[in-house]
Amino acid sequence: MATSKQHPHTAMPSADGLREVIQRVQPQHEALYLAAHAIVLEAAPDVRYEVDLVDGALGYGARQYGYGGWGMAALQAHKGWVSLFFKEGVKLDDPDGVLEGSGKLLRHVKLRSNAALETHAASIHALLIAATRMHPADA
Repeated sequence: MATSKQHPHTAMPSADGLREVIQRVQPQHEALYLAAHAIVLEAAPDVRYEVDLVDGALGYGARQYGYGGWGMAALQAHKGWVSLFFKEGVKLDDPDGVLEGSGKLLRHVKLRSNAALETHAASIHALLIAATRMHPADA
């Protein structure tokens, strides 16, 4: 796997390792980021993941995004929210309408609070299950 001196990555970090990264980049979203990560692991317990140690982006799948392609999903904390991105989200059935975006393939769920995550947890879980079926080598 390729890496970068500007954006080193850690593969399969522990919860404490993720906590350290998020505390550095967007500490106000620690609980939300870790809770969203837990939902991903619940839906895809065998998924491989890496965290970008500079910006806290957490890529799920066989390849870290931005370095030769990426897997099925990514988690990123922003100033006002946490986004869970789906690489081919446009192909996912979204009966509850939680996906946002207008790109060619990428869609995301924008989470502004733990309450929003709890409200949409079942929908997000279903999207993750569907994404793992589309990317079985990544999970």
